[in-house]
Amino acid sequence: MKKFPVEFPCPPHLEDEALLVEQSGELPELALQESLMHTGPWDAEEELAMRAATVRAYLAIIRRDLDPANVGRACFRGLERALVNLGRLERFLDREGWELPEEVRGELGEALGRYLEAEARALAGGRNYASAEPEVAARLLERLGREPGRFAAVLELMAGRPAPDFLGLVALRRLAAPGVVAKRRRREGPAVVLELLGADGRVRRRARLPWLGPDGGVDPEARRRVELVWAALEPPAVEGG
Repeated sequence: MKKFPVEFPCPPHLEDEALLVEQSGELPELALQESLMHTGPWDAEEELAMRAATVRAYLAIIRRDLDPANVGRACFRGLERALVNLGRLERFLDREGWELPEEVRGELGEALGRYLEAEARALAGGRNYASAEPEVAARLLERLGREPGRFAAVLELMAGRPAPDFLGLVALRRLAAPGVVAKRRRREGPAVVLELLGADGRVRRRARLPWLGPDGGVDPEARRRVELVWAALEPPAVEGG
């Protein structure tokens, strides 16, 4: 297979289309197909330029989820999504007989290493939940050419903690606050509201998580998420709200 030219230049008349693809978020290939519908058909060079934009879009969302500073932010989707998107990127390239350059794979592997180093510091510092399942991290390490054994200590730490999904991580980041003395929860429509209270009884932090599914019943995954987040909040529980 040939190494894909990730930085293949875009012809000036396609620069806006390429930018739309690069900024398309979670669905780069769908954005590529929509662009083709609006501006195609393309010649060989134009098509390669747009495929390069699609590859860069995939790399952007993978890098986003390998950045420990993003854990718990609204943009973050986690290591599991990074693993999924890496697979999608590889299949996208494979269909045309291309492969991801080793230097790019190595750069992603280094980013994952920094992520896990930050995870180790957070867990050693007392954080009582992991930001990913250790099995997911181990598979991603292998796919990116990193030796999982080098990260055995942090993977063991992760295995001893619950791992909320990305929505749970967003809630936990939102609920992080010093000086809180109690927690409480209540139903509000199809959601559960979690609150942290100060010594004066006032709400210091609040997060809202889904509870009901489309059928109006309790969604098992939503329940699991709420319970994981609730258990990770350290202040004692109080009634009311």
